[in-house]
Amino acid sequence: MNGVDLARFEFDFDTTWQAFFLDADLNIYSRYGGRDETSADGRLSKTSLLTTMREVLEIHERRRRQPSARDDDVHPAYGKATTPEDIPLLKANHQGCVHCHEVQEYRVLQAFYEKTFSRELLFGFPLPENIGIRIDRDHGHRIEAVVPDSPAARAGLAAGDVLTRVRNVPIRSEQDLRWALHRAPENDRPTVSVVRRTAGADDPVAFHARLDLPPHWRESDLAWRKSLRSVPVALGFLAYAVGREERRSGNLPDDKLAIKVVSIRGQGLAENVGLHKGDLIVSLDERDEPRTFDEFKSDLLRRFSPGDSVRLTVLREGALRTLEGRFPDWHTSQTQVP
Repeated sequence: MNGVDLARFEFDFDTTWQAFFLDADLNIYSRYGGRDETSADGRLSKTSLLTTMREVLEIHERRRRQPSARDDDVHPAYGKATTPEDIPLLKANHQGCVHCHEVQEYRVLQAFYEKTFSRELLFGFPLPENIGIRIDRDHGHRIEAVVPDSPAARAGLAAGDVLTRVRNVPIRSEQDLRWALHRAPENDRPTVSVVRRTAGADDPVAFHARLDLPPHWRESDLAWRKSLRSVPVALGFLAYAVGREERRSGNLPDDKLAIKVVSIRGQGLAENVGLHKGDLIVSLDERDEPRTFDEFKSDLLRRFSPGDSVRLTVLREGALRTLEGRFPDWHTSQTQVP
């Protein structure tokens, strides 16, 4: 990522693979890539990539024949050119190659030291499912299903609709949709345009709707993200998810939460709730599904903000105890990526 213009070539920097389709002037026709917590490449397919490529070639040829074509056929550029080296902490502390996830990590750290950090910075490139849409993976931007009573359903979107634009972003892939949602301002009601085929009609028709997005609509699992390690949250303890053999010897069920605290260090959540070394965390706010330690940390970040009350149930010396305390203020002593 050394020297790359982040204002133009913006993508989910924790992702596994990303492509940009450009013209000779570096106008972006489409973004392709992205992942989620379940798979590094489960949202990618050869058929959807070919769909995006065909649509890009068609619009490029049309723009070539019509030099006066409007710029709304390409993705808008946001802000002045900026590179990873323009992030002060990265410039001061990093040498050599800048990896994608390190861009996001230094952005998070820089925001903390500039006192501009917020939870929303962690939840970039929202999933289509967050607005109630499941995308047809073999197409890339056709709606396969709409979740009942979701923002998409309330807006009138339906299975079979092909997404063509969200806000001022033309949509030619799922990643285009996610980038448009990523760029949506808080409290925005983004306009969504689709092409819809209706019974008895020879040609598809355009349909436009506005999405009413609820609070916290961007949030999804953070456990897979490499940048999770640089989030400015002081847990104040180290722990691990108990494995199968230890569960068996401790008579612990396989299908329940079991996070073993191995050390207490410094101030933070552990001090606020009264955790001890050796405690076995068996529920977080009454939820006890099995989680890795990174998934447990992700759950904390998704559910709580500084000042919120956190309730843990722990097994201590053979007895269950309920611990409760305040989620800590954002804090880190890190100034560089591990």
